Amino acid sequence: MSSAATDQADILTVLVLVKERWKVAKKIGGGGFGEIYEALDLLTRVSVALKVESAQQPKQVLKMEVAVLKKLQGKDHVCRFVGCGRNDRFNYVVMELQGRNLADLRRSMTRGTFTVSTTLRLGRQILEAIESIHSVGFLHRDIKPSNFAMGRFPSTCRTCYMLDFGLARQFTNSCQEVRPPRAVAGFRGTVRYASVNAHKNKEMGRHDDLWSLFYMLVEFMVGQLPWRKIKDKEHVGKLKDTYDHRLMLKHLPAEFTVFLDHISNLDYFTKPDYQLLLSVFDNSMKTYNVVENDPYDWERTRSDGTLTINATATTPQHHTRLTPAHMGMANASLIPGDLARENTDDVLQDEQLSDNGENNPPPDRRPGSPSMPRANQEADVWEELDRNRNRIRTAVWKVERRTYTHTHTPGFLLAGNRLLNTPSPSPQKPINKIDISPLSKFLTYIFISVTCVVGFWQWCFPANCIMERTFARSLLSCVAYCLV
Repeated sequence: MSSAATDQADILTVLVLVKERWKVAKKIGGGGFGEIYEALDLLTRVSVALKVESAQQPKQVLKMEVAVLKKLQGKDHVCRFVGCGRNDRFNYVVMELQGRNLADLRRSMTRGTFTVSTTLRLGRQILEAIESIHSVGFLHRDIKPSNFAMGRFPSTCRTCYMLDFGLARQFTNSCQEVRPPRAVAGFRGTVRYASVNAHKNKEMGRHDDLWSLFYMLVEFMVGQLPWRKIKDKEHVGKLKDTYDHRLMLKHLPAEFTVFLDHISNLDYFTKPDYQLLLSVFDNSMKTYNVVENDPYDWERTRSDGTLTINATATTPQHHTRLTPAHMGMANASLIPGDLARENTDDVLQDEQLSDNGENNPPPDRRPGSPSMPRANQEADVWEELDRNRNRIRTAVWKVERRTYTHTHTPGFLLAGNRLLNTPSPSPQKPINKIDISPLSKFLTYIFISVTCVVGFWQWCFPANCIMERTFARSLLSCVAYCLV
């Protein structure tokens, strides 16, 4: 086996047991720094997300993921921490599994965009999630649609959850004071959504997460950003630096002038006015008559008033994707000697990826807890969507097989792709039919007579008489054509 094939081999395989508790079901993401699997918790019979990274790779990110995830427990828009550990081959962290991410949901829309109603409500939730991580002294530094996902169950499928804290950084010290910025920090984030400061390798602050949110909102409404097709990171950075961002406001509600002005005037040390930014969303929702319980763009309302998922994404993506552009060196260009200073020592000195009891707490068995036994669990709305789509495909296939029969059966007409039920003819008034049997007999006699004449003609004249033979064949062809 070549070295390239070895490097691409998955860390785990299906049905493998991790710590005799989590059975791997399938891989749902992978990239430069790690892999994500959907696994079954044998203790609670609940599906979970299992993130792993090789113990031999130089850049270890799961330790930071665990540190931030633990600090955020109990806050809205954060996945529940299940456990973590390590062995000689890999490190791992187990957390609550979520539904489809916002990148997949936007691409599943007909025009690749969200309506203003969906954009405003998602943006408000994302802003709340950003405020939560900032409140515990960390920056996310990779705010983008694929790092936010909707919940899996009917009770959580309208809640947006923040994912992936591998690139997070603590911006406060042990005294909760803002740490002094580094002169050169290296690029962090994803090129499309990164702030100008990130492109300039400056120390990122709280306002840089908000700039990424602003770019997300524009993409939600428009479907793309001005630098979408540019591959070069430096070129994108120069374009962002010279671009008049006020041009983007024409795609957003008028109230977002306040949003852009506020984040433009922030610096590394200044704390954003989150209440002011939240009021931008609230005022815009009032302007556009947006109600919080309105259906999202991927939902539909049944006749009984209940909501169902109506997304058309074809990939069963339940979690963020760890593509090379998402987790690889394109997202984290290090300056020599910078890795050791990436976070203060007190952030991770007590964080151990061990299998002890603290890192693997007992399941929460309160009523309604996601870790209750499967018998009491809510149905996964996204799995139900996939099952419904398969049933629809099967039904369409059966209808297509019967279409010819139905369209030739009294009482059915074909209209587009639908079969319309129409009244059948009254039995008291039978349809008049033409009796064609005498005509058939007459045409048969004509055909036999002409055939005899043509045969006699060919017998009278030699076969090498081209003119006569041609005439005979032409006459026979004309008679046959007329009969048909």
